[in-house]
Amino acid sequence: MADTPIIIISSSVAGVGKTTLALNLAAALWSDDYNVSLFAPHNQTVADFMVQRQKICEQNAIALPMPKIIDNINAAGNDSNKEVIIADIPTAENQQYADVFAAAHTLISLGRTPADLQWELTHPYMNLIWEAKKNVASRGIKYLNWIVVLNETDIPTQDTQDALKNAAKRYGFRVAEPLHTRAAFRYIENGYCAADMAKFRQLFKMSMSDVYARREILTLTDFLWQGK
Repeated sequence: MADTPIIIISSSVAGVGKTTLALNLAAALWSDDYNVSLFAPHNQTVADFMVQRQKICEQNAIALPMPKIIDNINAAGNDSNKEVIIADIPTAENQQYADVFAAAHTLISLGRTPADLQWELTHPYMNLIWEAKKNVASRGIKYLNWIVVLNETDIPTQDTQDALKNAAKRYGFRVAEPLHTRAAFRYIENGYCAADMAKFRQLFKMSMSDVYARREILTLTDFLWQGK
């Protein structure tokens, strides 16, 4: 498991779409032939997603890829170079999962605005990130792959772009393209994701908005590995 990439999706504020992103990101990685394990402590949305996804498979005689749900980040991995763990950390319990933060290879900080991201050095969330940075260094990895994503946003204003650019230089993260408000990202309620739709065109009809949603999530997936 030690060499299995661990992607943490987290935030300093609740309600910014972490689980929606975690499941859509998992589906995008499946489309690139990754085996995905999902760590999402007591997350009812994930449990409901799995039930609905299984129903789609049974009712339509298809085999949608299913994540392996794990209750411990050490419970996954088979030394495959196409293995990845996604950890969806509950915001209210960030401090309880400091060990998961410390094990991260990639950390995605999600927010709707830069104000959601809590840059203050004394903020508990930032302390978790600094500990993760130190742990990465102790494992001989050059740096923590820390990525900031604005979710469900309009085109960022110049002020927003400048704020993110300045913070990125100061704190050492990369800024991904924002994810916009699109219905396809919420299809998880029905058991499927934007990236599933192209592979199962006989089942899912894609609108232009769905196409853009798929493109956005695949762009983020590609961005994860850039420079790594």
